[in-house]
Order: sequence, then structure tokens, then C-alpha cells
Amino acid sequence: MIDNIKFSLTDRERFETDIENNDLISFKSSFDRITGEANDYPKIGKYHNLEIRITPTTASIKGSIHKYYNLITGAGNQNHNDFSFTQCEFAINHLCEKLQINKEETKITNLEFGFNITVNKSPKLLIDKHILMYDLKDHNSKHNYRGKGSYKEFEKSDYSFKVYDKSKQYLLIDKNILRMELKIISSRYLKSMGIINLNQLGYYAFKSLFGAFLNHFNKIMIVDSLKAPDGVRDDQMILFKNCINPNHWNSIETIEKKETRKEFIKLIRKYNQNKVHASLRDDIIKKYYLLMDLKSSQCA
Repeated sequence: MIDNIKFSLTDRERFETDIENNDLISFKSSFDRITGEANDYPKIGKYHNLEIRITPTTASIKGSIHKYYNLITGAGNQNHNDFSFTQCEFAINHLCEKLQINKEETKITNLEFGFNITVNKSPKLLIDKHILMYDLKDHNSKHNYRGKGSYKEFEKSDYSFKVYDKSKQYLLIDKNILRMELKIISSRYLKSMGIINLNQLGYYAFKSLFGAFLNHFNKIMIVDSLKAPDGVRDDQMILFKNCINPNHWNSIETIEKKETRKEFIKLIRKYNQNKVHASLRDDIIKKYYLLMDLKSSQCA
């Protein structure tokens, strides 16, 4: 569920003193290219895969807490496997113990929450041909993921929603793993869910993050086919073709957009063309129950 995380330490001076007396981390600093004199700041170091950065006024840690867990437990530098709530708690507690971090003296500013979903077809196919829009808007980014598969990212001011081929990223030729992820880049957004410091990243925080994730997932337009259902009238065929085109939504006003969306949803439901969306949603919910070690009745 949680992958990348970034947090600052509000007790910077104490942390810097403690960390410099800790043999676990070797810091690097920049230097003046003319005089060759080393600068005191910024101090940058790594603990396993996590980057630690200290300036005269700030101290922060960022990286994948999922990869961190796998590294300290011998599962390798990867995040394509499942990462449960209990494992995340263990990883954060382990990190705080090793680096003498007071959870209450932290401020979380960035966080990624998502799921690795095993699908029955190519994730690339799903991304290119089925997952079309978020809130009736096209993706802001579509990249070849460092040559290892494409992904789409729907960016907003405080967050983005990402979908990409996790199996291709790690060259897992025998698996089809789709990653769907809510990337939060605003402490304001996290604060609205009651998440400020590491001490608050418990059960209720995960429940809030899942609720937010599911709300955003529900805004993703996912169709079973780019071809209009067989047997539709001519006007319905035009409606379908228009609605899967993001440029169409940009060209109509808010009131018309609301009515058009309602008609489009009615159309795909009538012809049972929302099976991919429903299947992914069910798989996400099941995975959440599994990773939280909960029964469905406890998540209602």
C-alpha cells in the first residue's frame, strides 16, 4: 500500500547531532569548485535506499518504505510484491529505532498509497486501451517508464493518480502486475485526513487513505472496448465515440457535461461494458482487506 514517503524532522538539531554520532550513515557535502573548500551543507546520506538530507534549517528523509522493508528482511531492492499494514508498521518502527527518530517530531509532506494488482491481461493493454481519463480529463503524462513499460499520470495540484505496468518495470515476464497509486504531494491534503506525523500513520490513517484512493479510482474512466457496443442506435454510437475522446469533454459546458456523463454511464451499464472497471475495483478492495488482515464486514 504505502510506497514512497517523505517527512521532515522538526527536531533537526537533535537529529543531526545523533545521526552524526551514528556509524550507520556516511554523509556527503558539496564543495566550492574554485577554492576546493567543502561546504557544511547540505549533508546528504543514505540508509539502505532512503535519502537523508540535512540543511542549516531542515532535515528530511525520503524514499520507498516498501523497498526499505524488503531490503532489511532480505527480499531485495524491489517493490513489486505485496506490502501489508503490519509490514509497513514494522518498517517505520525499525527505521525510527535505528535512526533515533521521534515519530511525534516529524511532519509527513509526501506519500504514495496504492496497490499492485495481478490482472489477466497485459497491463500495457489495460493502460493504452481501457484506462482513458480521470474526472473526464486526459492524462498529463504518458511516459515510457525508463524503457520498461508505459504509464499514465493524472496530475492535480495536491495529488496525482498513477497507473503503470509494474511487471514490465521489473521484467517479470511470467506476471501481469498493474500498479494503481494515489501520489499525495501536499501536507495540506494529508492533514485533511488527520495525517501529520509518523505517529499518526496507523490503522485509521490507512482507512482514510483507502477511502481517498477509492474515491479517486471511481473517477477513472475505464471501458471494456474502444468500440461502441453492438446493437446501439446511431445516436448512441456517436455518444460513445464522443465520450471516450477527452477533447470532447473540453469542448462542452458544465451542465451539458453532467448530462452527457449520466447518459454515457447509463449506456455502458445497459450493454454491460463496465466489467473491467468493476473487476479492478473488486480486486483492489479484496487486496485492501488482505493487506489490512481484515474481513469485509470490518471495512464497511
